[in-house]
Amino acid sequence: MSAKRKEISQLPVDVRQLINEVARVAAVNIMNDLAEAGPEWSGEFQDSWIAIPVGKAASGSTGGGYPYTLNDVPRLSTSIKETARVKKFEIVNTQPYAEYALDLKEGIFYADDEPAGEVVAIGKRPVPGRRGDVSGSGGARSTAPLDWYTNYLDGGGMAKALQDGVTFVFKSRR
Repeated sequence: MSAKRKEISQLPVDVRQLINEVARVAAVNIMNDLAEAGPEWSGEFQDSWIAIPVGKAASGSTGGGYPYTLNDVPRLSTSIKETARVKKFEIVNTQPYAEYALDLKEGIFYADDEPAGEVVAIGKRPVPGRRGDVSGSGGARSTAPLDWYTNYLDGGGMAKALQDGVTFVFKSRR
């Protein structure tokens, strides 16, 4: 038995439950952050974040709509094997155009209607181009800054959401 597994196996069930609750609260925080920071044209993208459990032992819903709650994140198993996993959830957007909305892929964008969210940039977009690459003069509109997703991941947003999850769970247990 590895040293890590032995350490986890020594944890009482209530501590393993606490670890999983922290993971679920952090997932909710991250999904809400992504929904708020990302583009909001029709609201579909904002409502399409899900937390998929890594491994097989989970129960409950995976998905809902913004704003997200604990009811939208599956409960995790408290087995030693599942608790030992460092990665508890994979958070993804289920929309088929997610790569474009995340500014990870170039495309050609058309809009005949008005966005539901606040427009943060108006101008011209290269064709093909990335969704948030709007500048100069023109009629293209963007409801989230260019590279909003990578900035959230790399700029400390996700780490803060995780920290806030830990703080919330421990404060609520007092």
